[in-house]
Amino acid sequence: MKVWVDPEKCRGHALCLTYAEDAFEFIDLEDRSVVIEGAVDSVAPDVFRAAANECPERAIIIEED
Repeated sequence: MKVWVDPEKCRGHALCLTYAEDAFEFIDLEDRSVVIEGAVDSVAPDVFRAAANECPERAIIIEED
């Protein structure tokens, strides 16, 4: 599975952090979230899916293998 946050779509709502604080981090200077390096290997896929479903901008992109 590959997961990333589209920087063009992310508007800094940070709801992903509410659902998956171990998977995402917020970059204050850019006002957006990113996937924490290595999180895809250590966080359950359902956690990413829940965060993606709650993102109002649909900025979290998930590619299933």
